[in-house]
Amino acid sequence: MDGSFPQGMLKSELLHRLAINLDTAEEFGSIAEVWVNSRTHQVQGIGCSAGGLLQRQSHRFLWSQIGSIGRDGVVVKAGARVEAIDEHLQDCLPLGVVELWSDHGDRTGQLADYRFDPATGNILQYLFIPEETSGLAPGLYALDPVAVISTGRHRMMAEDAALRMAPLIQAGMPQPPEPAPPRSPFDRIPLDRIPMDRMPDPRQGWEAAVKTTRQAQQQVNDRLQDQRQKLGAEAQDRRQKLQSEAQDKLGGLLGNVKKRTRHLRNQLREAVTDATAGLPSGPNLRDDTMPTIDVNAMELWPEDDLPPEQSPERPPYRPPNR
Repeated sequence: MDGSFPQGMLKSELLHRLAINLDTAEEFGSIAEVWVNSRTHQVQGIGCSAGGLLQRQSHRFLWSQIGSIGRDGVVVKAGARVEAIDEHLQDCLPLGVVELWSDHGDRTGQLADYRFDPATGNILQYLFIPEETSGLAPGLYALDPVAVISTGRHRMMAEDAALRMAPLIQAGMPQPPEPAPPRSPFDRIPLDRIPMDRMPDPRQGWEAAVKTTRQAQQQVNDRLQDQRQKLGAEAQDRRQKLQSEAQDKLGGLLGNVKKRTRHLRNQLREAVTDATAGLPSGPNLRDDTMPTIDVNAMELWPEDDLPPEQSPERPPYRPPNR
């Protein structure tokens, strides 16, 4: 850092200051979060929020991008990639409302603020307000970062002996600094819980929301129509396939029947041929050696109008002379 910085600074003094872009002189918004690496006890970055329901935006910057800190704001050198910033701040905490516990399991107080060196970002002191049951007199106490054992989003644990020997900075009943009143419902969302730069832009009005909804509905309808057409085409293809398979099977069955009928017809023809092979045919049907009998019809049948007793005698049968 090559800018001007105060000798020491409280987190509460940095919050709500305006962040200005060094290249364009445009504002990024007021500082809403200060990110701290709880293992190294060092300030690593800040989070800015423009606020307002219609102009809500958020930006995060590394502490190395802070060019200078003045009386009214801070100057920021932009240009770092958002992915690199998020990766660098993923292990950091905003250290908002944090309870202070001892390693003996006693809730000693509440973290109220911390003092750090703006030139390096190193935290010099953690300031806390003790509980009434902690045995400490009312006031604001300082805790050395070396005595901190661990830090989470909601609690900080420190050595019990260091807490009991913490020096008194300010007597009385100091109140923790309250954040500025939120200017929109989105300001109540902490920056460490949700990536604010990925939130939907609230500047879109009711008409834009209605248009988006209609477009989504149209997309759903188009998708359903495509599905119906696809299912109809699949059903048509399946029906044609079944008809083709049925015709193929029927054709094969009829072919088998014709084949078997032809075979039976051939067998019947062969049997008839074998049965009639020994019978005379053509000129062989008449044999002159066989005697021919000439029969007179009147000689064979009696007269129908004569009674039986008057029937004339029939002459004996004489074969004709040849």
